[in-house]
Amino acid sequence: MKYNEIVEKNLLFIDKEVSLLESWKITSFAMLQQNTMLQKATERVLQVAIEAVIDTCERILALEKQPPADTSADMVKKVQELGVISGSPDYTEMVKFRNFIVHRHEEIDLEIVYAIVKKMLPLFREFIHDIRNTRNA
Repeated sequence: MKYNEIVEKNLLFIDKEVSLLESWKITSFAMLQQNTMLQKATERVLQVAIEAVIDTCERILALEKQPPADTSADMVKKVQELGVISGSPDYTEMVKFRNFIVHRHEEIDLEIVYAIVKKMLPLFREFIHDIRNTRNA
């Protein structure tokens, strides 16, 4: 499967956002908890990175001449079913988190934000890797 430059542009954007988060070196929950600006910036960077994941999946489905999915989570699942990305259930959790940030922003649990920073950043890199390897196959 060959993907276009829009997909690659999204992958570069995701990589840049993840690198930005990593550069902030959020080493503890207390560090995040004590800095409101860091909290809000982290939430925003996660949100846009996840949106780029969703956009990439949408683009891949279009390039593969697949019908769009009803939800963002279903879009990611369809790309998984195509074998483009791994079947990690964490992708669905990422999308749910993004939906939560967008629609219930007043109730964001900072512990969840911290857990995503600590646990899911490698998943973004896995996403990029899977798509680039599939594209070049």
